[in-house]
Order: sequence, then C-alpha cells, then structure tokens
Amino acid sequence: MNSFCARIFGLTLFVFLALAIAVQPAIAQQDQATHIFHRLIPAGDTCASCHKAVYDQWKASPHGTNGVECTTCRGETTAKDFAGKPGLSSCDTCHADQVAQLKSDPFMKGKTCVSCHQAHIFVEHKKAPPAGK
Repeated sequence: MNSFCARIFGLTLFVFLALAIAVQPAIAQQDQATHIFHRLIPAGDTCASCHKAVYDQWKASPHGTNGVECTTCRGETTAKDFAGKPGLSSCDTCHADQVAQLKSDPFMKGKTCVSCHQAHIFVEHKKAPPAGK
C-alpha cells in the first residue's frame, strides 16, 4: 500500500510541477502586457496609419478635440515604458482632482480611469443632481 501511495504522490507532484512550468510563460507575458514594445512610426505616418478606427474614436473624444496626443498618455512609441494601457499616473497629470477622488473611494480600489471609461471614446458626463432637487 505504501508503494501505491508513493506512486500516486509522485505522479501528483509531477503533474503539479508540469502545470507550474506550463503556466509560467503566461504569467510572464501578463507582467509584460503593460510594456508593449512598439515599432518606430515611419516619417509621415501617425498612429492612424495602423490604428484607424481607434484613432477616429479618439479624434472625436474630448481628448482628441483638445489636442491631447496619443503619446501624452502612452509615452513615446519606442520607449521601454510605452503603455499599452496607460496607468493612473498618466491621468493624474491633467486630472489630479478626479484621480484623488478615485484613490479615496474604497469601492474603486485597484481600478483606474479606464476601468469604467473607455479611453478613446470617453464622453464627459456630469454627476446627477441629488434626489428631490
């Protein structure tokens, strides 16, 4: 009976280690997801050259109409810290009051602006007036 238990234990340990090894590249890939290495944009091209639909959405948004360029939030396309999804610190540069409010709300812990607002089609909204007014 002991040799049977030892075999089962050994097999279970082997399967666990094989799964851990298989999952490791996926975890590493997730860690690098915010550090997308983008190619250099050729002279005369813009973000719209490859990302036309997203660029058109951005262009019609408040950020686009106010001239906030892609690189303002994401960084330079060839930089090692180019943000595939900009972090909260990018929003904090221009929207300090809103970011402070987000950080102080326990419900919003771990969330960023783009958790609720799509960055390229963001539409401004006003808070609803208190009930009864």
